Amino acid sequence: MSGIDCKRTLGPQNDCDKPVTKQEVAPREGDIRFVQLERELRANEDRWDAVLANPFMGITVLDKNQYFITTNSTFQAMVGYTEDELKKITPLDITPANERETNRILFNELQQGKRQHFELVKRLQRKDGQLIWIQLYVFRIADRAATGQHTFGMNFDITEKMQAQDALQAAQAELARSAHVSRMGAMTASIAHEVNQPLAAVVGFGSAGLRWLEQTPPAIDKARECLKNIVRAGQTAADVLEGVRAMFKSKKLVNVSIDLNQLIEEVLTLVQGAVKKHDIAVRTELDRAIMPVTGNRVQLQQVLFNLVTNAIEAMETVADRTLIVKSERENSDRARVAIEDSGTGIEPHHIDKIFGSFFTTKADGMGMGLSICRSIIESHGGRLWASSSRSRGTVFQFTLPTGPSQSK
Repeated sequence: MSGIDCKRTLGPQNDCDKPVTKQEVAPREGDIRFVQLERELRANEDRWDAVLANPFMGITVLDKNQYFITTNSTFQAMVGYTEDELKKITPLDITPANERETNRILFNELQQGKRQHFELVKRLQRKDGQLIWIQLYVFRIADRAATGQHTFGMNFDITEKMQAQDALQAAQAELARSAHVSRMGAMTASIAHEVNQPLAAVVGFGSAGLRWLEQTPPAIDKARECLKNIVRAGQTAADVLEGVRAMFKSKKLVNVSIDLNQLIEEVLTLVQGAVKKHDIAVRTELDRAIMPVTGNRVQLQQVLFNLVTNAIEAMETVADRTLIVKSERENSDRARVAIEDSGTGIEPHHIDKIFGSFFTTKADGMGMGLSICRSIIESHGGRLWASSSRSRGTVFQFTLPTGPSQSK
């Protein structure tokens, strides 16, 4: 009999006719492991592709000599180079010269194992020459194909952020400069105001003295009195300037015992020219029993001068012009001074605002006089306020402690 007996060779009947399928062949263990590795490799490749495809982060991988091995499209767009162009250069080649040494040191320390990573805010120069700012995070990754390490970098373009910060700093610097100029302007205007008053008195008394001398016969006594007033006004101007100089030298102003009634009389003498010019009746009600106060004479004279001058100016448009200046003892340890005019008065809604800086009801006013006056009085431990007169006009009043200095 020729051939192979299928029944005897392969077993039961019909086994010979049954096809052998792939599913029934038991897979080898090595094959299973290979499939698992292949799947893991594909998964890793998918994850890496996802990282490279990140549109917000530039990815770079460098070799041990710092040359680019891999870059993603985000980084390429960031610096304006193609992938092939980047493979021929290093990050130092697109780093400004004054930043290269820092980059080189950090990279060497990373390669030598002295550090595991570093962070850096730096600039890169694009292919078109434009400089951009980046936030850089760098760390080492193992290179299984070689003995060295690869360097993995994540690059974030923060150019807009840095430009915004620069713009903000510039705006803040400009604001600070403007504020400084404003303060200096206000201070200059205030100083000019304080000096201008005694200078105006000098001119007024000088003119009056000349008129007395031109009479026939010359009124020598009257001219002599004008000369005395000129000397007083000149001394007042000198005292103001000395106070300004002391302020800029951080020199503490001297506090002395002051007779308020005498100070009032001195100020009224200084404004005598304006009083006569505007035909103002002046009435004083001075309490001779009040105790002296302790403070800076020039500063308190400035307060009185400003308040009296304001009262005179407030009466320019009225027919009946009366200025009343009072002093009295408020209680056992305080003195009060009141300056009352018969002018047009202050609008009720302005009463609480007039002591604020830069607030003024005058067309050419700076709004600093009353603010400075209040600051001076408060620095002497007193209080300054304004109210409407019972008849018409305005009353400015301030209190000061008598006895030892209350200055802060």
